[in-house]
Amino acid sequence: MGSNQKKSFYDNLYSNPFNQPWANPKHAQSQVNGQTQLTQHNIILKRQTRKQA
Repeated sequence: MGSNQKKSFYDNLYSNPFNQPWANPKHAQSQVNGQTQLTQHNIILKRQTRKQA
C-alpha cells in the first residue's frame, strides 16, 4: 500500500487552528479562538436584513 504521510499544517487548507471540537475549520475566518465573534441575535438580525433587501 501507499505511504501514509501526514501533511504539514500550512499545506492543509482546512486544518483546524483551534483545539475545540465545535470549531469548524472551514469557517475559521469568522471565529476568534474557536468562538464566534457575533452574538446569536446579531447573526439572525444580519440574515433577516439580507432577506428583506
